[in-house]
Amino acid sequence: MRALLLKAPRLLEPADLPRPELLAGQVRVRVRKVGICGSDYSSIAGKLPFTRFPIVPGHEAAGVVLEAADPFAWKPGDRVLIHPILCRRDDPAFARGEVHHSESTEVLGVVSRNGAYAEEVVVEDYMLRRTPDGVDDEAAAMVEPVAVAVHACQRGALRPRDRVLAFGAGNIGLLAIQAARALGAGRVVVTDLVPEKLALARELGVDEAIDARGGLPAGPLEKQFDLVIDGVGNEQSVHDALTACARGGRIVVYGVPPGDISFPLKVAFSKDVSLITCRLYGADFDLAIRLVAESRVRVKETITHRVRLDDAPALISRIIDGQERAVKVMITP
Repeated sequence: MRALLLKAPRLLEPADLPRPELLAGQVRVRVRKVGICGSDYSSIAGKLPFTRFPIVPGHEAAGVVLEAADPFAWKPGDRVLIHPILCRRDDPAFARGEVHHSESTEVLGVVSRNGAYAEEVVVEDYMLRRTPDGVDDEAAAMVEPVAVAVHACQRGALRPRDRVLAFGAGNIGLLAIQAARALGAGRVVVTDLVPEKLALARELGVDEAIDARGGLPAGPLEKQFDLVIDGVGNEQSVHDALTACARGGRIVVYGVPPGDISFPLKVAFSKDVSLITCRLYGADFDLAIRLVAESRVRVKETITHRVRLDDAPALISRIIDGQERAVKVMITP
């Protein structure tokens, strides 16, 4: 089986691996498309502390069932997309659908289970969702990052006509501005440092795209937003979010913080602002699937690169080194 094996930081190489064994409760999937997540770059670069080596990365994937240990769960030929969070079935969090809140939570392709940068992947039967008719494999593989964006909006208790500001027009940011609009936001604004990403945000319907290379223009944005979705996750971005929040506003941070940050609690208290973290998502992918199927979140426009499996390591290396810019890379194994 052809796969990309991450042997150590910055050592991602094509490899021929044995087909993974199929155990009770598991399903073998032929991977047709797999996206590269921002966390994958961190993992490959050796900057994600959860990563264990060697491992096959990849968790944003779609494909077709080859075989299932339980033939009544899934059948060969079923088109599926992957919900990539592993959780012990006997954990109370599993029964609640809060697989991201379990002590046993891990993401496919990071810790113990080889992921989808491969021709085949074996997953638990509960990790599969049916791909709707009319949704191709690329769009199906994009459901996972859409779920991240949707969860950020849900964590922020997005209400109809809310004014929403998103920091960062990377892949998740571009999906978040669309999810916010689809869920009823009245005004949507995004900031970024890269003009090309801001141009793409405008194409995707944002009301305003702000170049933040000179810092946040605090005056025009101060106290203007009900919800700030922060994909940067550092001290400056959280302080900027607090400035931008109106009274009673909410700040949702989905960007992974580089370390501990200070938070002006007195200012937040005076404005009654909530600071909310947003990590992963629960077991319910239904809304994300529906938004993609109905084209209310346009995912194809965010795909800037398409590459075959064996050619992916060189491209990933260039992106990590800053030699090439990408929003979303899609791999065909």
